[in-house]
Amino acid sequence: MKVNTKLDTDLSDREIVEGVLRHDPAVIEYFFIMKCSKLFVYLINSVFGGRVDKEELINELFLYLADSDWKKLREFNFQSSLLTWITVVATRFFLKKRDKLIENESSETLLKEDIEFTQSLISVDTITVRMAIDIMTNERYKQVIQLLDLQDLSHEDVAKKLNVTVANLYNIHRRALAQLRCILMK
Repeated sequence: MKVNTKLDTDLSDREIVEGVLRHDPAVIEYFFIMKCSKLFVYLINSVFGGRVDKEELINELFLYLADSDWKKLREFNFQSSLLTWITVVATRFFLKKRDKLIENESSETLLKEDIEFTQSLISVDTITVRMAIDIMTNERYKQVIQLLDLQDLSHEDVAKKLNVTVANLYNIHRRALAQLRCILMK
């Protein structure tokens, strides 16, 4: 959601809301990138423990607010500051999103930490990784790591092979990587 236009001045809450509702790219960038910058840092650290990407959060919140012609933003009634209101709305939204990830109901991709760990498996000695996988107690976790990370099969192919949804496979993979990470750290 990068826009080249920059605003040189601070906007009032009313100007921001009106500009966003007009689909003004400069106002949208100002609001999401500049005005809410500290909010996203707070969400990354407090809600997700630093394990998600700021740009991903910005895009998620943008899509949430833009849904149904900015229905949620149209509910803002100027009884508080826009920043206070968006902090409450965003925190509630991302807490629910995080809880869905924990409850294994999500179709979200892996968290940034899991992606970095998966990529680091490439640099770890293959024998060490295979020995750690052998130590794992959950057979399904072993199979998922072998198919996705060592054999480099697609998520869709592995999901079919294991007779699970792709969303469920992401969750299984995340838990499998967490268990493998614990074994490798010992």
